[in-house]
Amino acid sequence: MFLKTENKLEPKKNFHSKIEKYYYELAGNHIPTDLINELVNKITSSQYETYNRFWKQYPKSRKRYSELKIEDLEHTFTHYEVTDFLKQKEPINYPKLSKILLRMNDEEFSNYEIRKYQYETK
Repeated sequence: MFLKTENKLEPKKNFHSKIEKYYYELAGNHIPTDLINELVNKITSSQYETYNRFWKQYPKSRKRYSELKIEDLEHTFTHYEVTDFLKQKEPINYPKLSKILLRMNDEEFSNYEIRKYQYETK
C-alpha cells in the first residue's frame, strides 16, 4: 500500500543553513563575517516568508515550495535585496562587496545597476 505524504514547508533553520552556506562560499574571506551573518538573516527571513506565502497561495505547487531552491537566491529580486542591504550597511564599499556576492565584473555590475534603477523608477 502506498501512503500519500503531504508536502510540508521545511523548517526555517534549513533555509538558514542553505543560505548561509551559499553566501559564505561566495564571500570567501573577502567580506566581514558579521556583515554576512546579518545578510543571511535578512535573506532567510525574506525567502522563508515568500515560500510560506506561495506554499499557501498555490496549493498545486506545494512540492515546489516545500524546500528552498538555491536558484531562487540568484533571482533578480534577491539580488536587489542583497545590493540594497549592502548599500545601506557599506555605502562606500557596496559595489565591491556586491560584485563578490553576485559574481559580477565591473561592466556586469554597472549594467545591473542601470537595469535596477530602470526597474525601480518605471
